[in-house]
Amino acid sequence: MKHGLSCTVFALVVLISSFLSVCGNDGQQKSRFEKIKEIVAKNMDILGPMLKKGPSKEMIDFYLKKEAEKKKKRDSDFEKKKKKYAKQTKTMFLHAYNSYMMHAFPADELMPLSCKGRVRGLTQSRGEVDDALGRYMLTVVDTLDTLIVMKEYELFEDAVKLVIRGLSFDTDITVNLFEANIRILGGLLGGHASCLYLQSVGKLSWYSNELLMLSVDLADRFLPAFDTPTGIPIPKINLRHGIHGIKDNETCTACAGTLFLELAALSRYTGNSSYESLARVALDYLFERRFKASDLPGSTMNVNSGHWVRKDSGVGAGIDSYYEYLLKGYLITGDKRLWDMFSTQYEATKVHLKKNKYMMSVHAGAPKNRVKEHQDALQAFWPGLQVLAGDVDEAVEVHSHYVKVSGHNQNTLPESFLLTGQLYWPQYYIRPELVESNYILYKATRDPKYVDTAITILNAIENRCKVVCGYAALKHVASGELEDRMDSFVLAETFKYFYLTFAEEEDIGIPIEDYVLTTEAHLIPLHVQFFSNEKVNASKEVCINKKIYAWSWLEDSLFGRYLINALPVEICLVDDQPYNYKAKQKKSKEEPRTITSSLKASNFDYKNPEHVAVLRSMGINIEFVDGEKLQLVHNSGTAYSEQLGVEGVIFMKEISEHAKEMSRVAQQQAVAPRELFVQSLLNREVATFEAGRAQFGPDLTDGMRVAGTAELAQPADGCSVIINRLAGKVAIVHRGNCMFVDKVRNAEQAGAVGVVIIDNAEENSALLAMSGDGNDDVKISSLFINKADGAKLIEMLNSDPTMLILELREPTASDEKCGS
Repeated sequence: MKHGLSCTVFALVVLISSFLSVCGNDGQQKSRFEKIKEIVAKNMDILGPMLKKGPSKEMIDFYLKKEAEKKKKRDSDFEKKKKKYAKQTKTMFLHAYNSYMMHAFPADELMPLSCKGRVRGLTQSRGEVDDALGRYMLTVVDTLDTLIVMKEYELFEDAVKLVIRGLSFDTDITVNLFEANIRILGGLLGGHASCLYLQSVGKLSWYSNELLMLSVDLADRFLPAFDTPTGIPIPKINLRHGIHGIKDNETCTACAGTLFLELAALSRYTGNSSYESLARVALDYLFERRFKASDLPGSTMNVNSGHWVRKDSGVGAGIDSYYEYLLKGYLITGDKRLWDMFSTQYEATKVHLKKNKYMMSVHAGAPKNRVKEHQDALQAFWPGLQVLAGDVDEAVEVHSHYVKVSGHNQNTLPESFLLTGQLYWPQYYIRPELVESNYILYKATRDPKYVDTAITILNAIENRCKVVCGYAALKHVASGELEDRMDSFVLAETFKYFYLTFAEEEDIGIPIEDYVLTTEAHLIPLHVQFFSNEKVNASKEVCINKKIYAWSWLEDSLFGRYLINALPVEICLVDDQPYNYKAKQKKSKEEPRTITSSLKASNFDYKNPEHVAVLRSMGINIEFVDGEKLQLVHNSGTAYSEQLGVEGVIFMKEISEHAKEMSRVAQQQAVAPRELFVQSLLNREVATFEAGRAQFGPDLTDGMRVAGTAELAQPADGCSVIINRLAGKVAIVHRGNCMFVDKVRNAEQAGAVGVVIIDNAEENSALLAMSGDGNDDVKISSLFINKADGAKLIEMLNSDPTMLILELREPTASDEKCGS
């Protein structure tokens, strides 16, 4: 009896387990039924007697329950595995992010082998690769919304404050327009969207659209690039001088076609349609210039003539994100014309480019002619786009090809490879494209194999790329030789897509399904399509009813405008001047702030936004000469009214007299020099250096002394937030890039008890009295020494980094000078 029961039990287990293993959620019932028949036929010697009699209902229920319990355990184990790797992903991300903040910020990128920042113009040039760098805090800006996704709210808030306080685009640097758009403008907009979300849940109440204002500043600097006969933008832009002196007149299809999401979002956040319109002209032109024989675009166009310079067409480098922005542009605008444009060209790729599992490159004018045999890592994004287009089965097939290539190269997808598997370009830059499409496929299919694929690639990065200061690229996927490079997209995209693959909804810091991810994985809310991007006709006042997500222009003290949240109210707009709408909220309880001109020169503070606004209303602009000398420039023609223009003239006379008086007082105070006394206990070395004093902060008189261990500030110029701890120390900073008083303020905020500023002039000049800005908020002392003495000081510090003691003091007759 026991034997018979065990046979029956075994038979049921076989039958039920086999049935469950071949039955899924889709409708392939016939094939599954045939498989079940095969299983039954193979086990008829056991199943026959049982099937004749038939199992009891209780027995079936019992084993169905057992199978359900097994499935629940498998699901539980799977969720535990995902949770484990979500945690590992965050740990890896924080290792990379903290390494950047510790060793590189505010430089654009981290050099992970050197443990220092990559600064354009200072570190060795890599050619056009460095056109992505613009001395604009690239990595931290690019990483803002990754911090939110990973629920690192405090780090996000700190990063936002650093960006708001320290980011400026007023630099004489020529950057790649495409890279600046997707990384910097996209990063700022993703950060802004994240801030708005946090405000909607009761956090970040202090935020007042500062990231959006920085976005406007940057986008305005992009605009001259679009001034071409075709509307296709020039590929490079100088952040200060626009297109002056730029000779480049050829751009890639992706470069011109991957601007729309960011600029359209900016238009819809601000109500200024100019940005979206210019980007849309470029998209439309690229589509109209497609080759009629194939409906495919070329890869490089002359921006002046509109002729295709390179006629190869594929889905990799040079074209890739053009297709992506047609589809995602439709998602954020609802414009069906964009969907039609995408559909036309997407169907063309299926006809002409897909060969089995491979996406090839062909001559767009003669699509039967293949133009190259190699593929690149950027193409691995394509399966993700196929999923969004509804071609899941094809996406699965194409994705498997890239996973296979990655697996043959120790799970690191090489930069370029032949169909035979041979390496074409052997580097691995920790790119996100394969991880991105893998994430999208997992979300679409929920197939656990995509989680396993993500784990395999993640472990390869940890094992092959991790170094003390972050994660380094591979020069060669076979040898494993490292390269001193960690691109910002590693933090902005690669780790973000890993985390989204593993993390559960409650572990993600923002409702990700409410956002479209740009080609740099930045967040654009889907609801921006409901924002107005229309400019108002200048000939009349137009009143419109805005919904909860609307924004209205009001005049702002610092930027000439600012955005406020608008509840459902009627807003009347008048087109006053380009990019500057004046608005009035008829039902608002508070009137907009008005600019007054009651400002005395003696009270002027260039950091006070109200004062800046007053000066702007009078036609006065603030400029910095050599990064540290404040200069006021008056043009009465730009004043808000004739009367304010006259007041501007009066103010300029007052400020001139005030500056002369301050200079006279400073000269009187600067007669007696100060001294810097240095003592190294380790080397038993003593030195004194003659130093100039500051016109701000406590003066070192009457025997007053300031002493502390010396430390070089990071960044070295002290012009932005100092990231190293200076509590109880004397900070050493270099002259340049900002006012003396700003350097000292930053050091004071970092905890310093004193500051030494080293001159940057090659020849020793007279020691100057460092000027302030009229405020008396600085509470620590500072001295100024020439460049030669500064070099000696740093040499002493390098030989005794922990024991060097400094005293800032009045000179005494007993001191014997070792410096000049």
